[in-house]
Amino acid sequence: MILEPDVLLEYRQKFEQDLESRDMGKAVLSAQNISAGRVAEIMTGLDYDVIIAFLEKADQKQAGLILSHFSAEMAAEILEKMDPKVGSTLLDDIPVDHAADIMQIMDVDEAKELFSMVNPKLEEMIRDLMRYEKGTVGSVMNSYFTAVTMGSTVKDTITAMRDAPVQTENKNYVYVVNKAGKPEGVVSMKDLLRTSPDKIVDEIMTRNVVAVYTSDEAVMASQLLRNRRLQMLPVLNDDDKIVGVLLMDDAIEILSLNMVDMFMHMGAATADESFYTPPLGTVKKRLPWMAGNVFLNLGAVAVIASFEATIEAVAALAIFLPMITDMGGNVGIQALSVSIRSIALGEVRLSEYWRAAKKEIVVGLINGLALGLLFAGIAWYIQANMVLGLVAGGALAVNVLIAGIVGGTLPFLIKRWGGDPAMMTGPVLTTITDITGVTIYLGLSTYFLASLLGG
Repeated sequence: MILEPDVLLEYRQKFEQDLESRDMGKAVLSAQNISAGRVAEIMTGLDYDVIIAFLEKADQKQAGLILSHFSAEMAAEILEKMDPKVGSTLLDDIPVDHAADIMQIMDVDEAKELFSMVNPKLEEMIRDLMRYEKGTVGSVMNSYFTAVTMGSTVKDTITAMRDAPVQTENKNYVYVVNKAGKPEGVVSMKDLLRTSPDKIVDEIMTRNVVAVYTSDEAVMASQLLRNRRLQMLPVLNDDDKIVGVLLMDDAIEILSLNMVDMFMHMGAATADESFYTPPLGTVKKRLPWMAGNVFLNLGAVAVIASFEATIEAVAALAIFLPMITDMGGNVGIQALSVSIRSIALGEVRLSEYWRAAKKEIVVGLINGLALGLLFAGIAWYIQANMVLGLVAGGALAVNVLIAGIVGGTLPFLIKRWGGDPAMMTGPVLTTITDITGVTIYLGLSTYFLASLLGG
C-alpha cells in the first residue's frame, strides 16, 4: 500500500487525538502507523505523566525505539520518573551510544538502580562507552558489529552475518580480523553472495581498511566517513583491536550537531545549553558573552565620539549610520556562515583561506558597487544632497567589501590558531564591521564637510 502525505497526516491526527483523550490503548495502535521519530516529536511537548503512561502501555521494542528519538536530557528525565523495572527493559532497544549519553546525564543513584536491572553484558557495553571522553569516537561508536577471523569460509561468514545480534545496525559488511582482533580486511554481502561458499574469505576481502581510534575526534572521523562515502568505519583501541564501528547515521548526526553548535556559538550561545537548561543556568551561559560584547562595541562608540564635531555640523549624517554598520554585519555573517559550514563539514582545508579571500574580494567588489550605488541614490533622494549620497554610498560599498573578506577568512585563521571559529568570529566580526563602517563614513564626511554644508 502506498502511503500518501494526506494518509500520513490522518494517522498523525488520529494519534494526537488518542493522546489528548488519554486513551493509551488506542494511542499505541495509532502510533504503529507513523514513524518512531514522528511519535517522539509529537509527544515532546506533553507532560511526562502522559509520555510515561504511553511508553508503559506500548510493547518494549516500540517504546525503546521511541525513547531513543528523544534528546538525551529528556530521555534521562523520563527514565528517572518511570518505574525502574520498565525503564531498564527499554535500554535494550536503545542504541548503546545513546544509552550511554542518557546514563551519564541521569542522577547517579537513579542510574545505579537501572544498571542493577539490565543485562550485565549491556551494562558493560554502556559503561565502556561512558569511560571515553566526550567528543571522541569512542563515546559515540556502536559496539555491535560483525567480524570473522582470517581463514573463514564464505559460508561461515554469511552465517555470522545472519546470526548477528539484532542490535547490529549494518549487516552488509563484515570485518576480517587476525587472531589479535586487528582488522585485516572487509567484505560486503554482495561479494559474498557472488562467491563460492567454500572459498576462503581472505581471497575476496578488500585489504585496505580505513579505520579510526577511540581517542580520535568524533567530528573528524565523521568527516572522514562522509568524504570517503563509506557506510561505517571500524574503531580501534590502543592495541589496534576493533572494538566498535562508527555508522553513517551517527556520523550525519554528529556533523549536524557540530554545525548547530557552531552556529549557536555565533549567536553567543553555548553548545551545552538546551531547552531543558534552567533559566539561571541560561543566564550564566549567555550573560558573560553579552557583557563582553558591550566592551567590544565601545570601540565603535569611541570612533563616533571622535567625529562629534562633524555630526554636529551635519546632523543628517546620523540618519544613515545604522544602515552602513548593519549592512556590513549582514554581509559579514553571510560570508561567515559559508566558511563555518565548509569547516564543519570538512569540505575545505584550513590552508585555503587565501582562496576564500580571493573569492570574497570579487564578491565584495560586485556587491559593494551594486549596494553602494543603490544606497547613494536613496540617500540623495531622502536628503536632496548629492555629496551626502555619494559619501554614504561609498562608505557602504567599502564596508561591504571589508565585511565579506573578514567574514570569509577569519574562521580559517582562528581555527588554525587553535581557537573556536564560531564563538570567536561573531563578536570580532561585528566589532570590525562597526568600527570600519563608522570610520569610513564619518571620515569621508569630515573630508567633504565643506561640500556637505554647501548642499
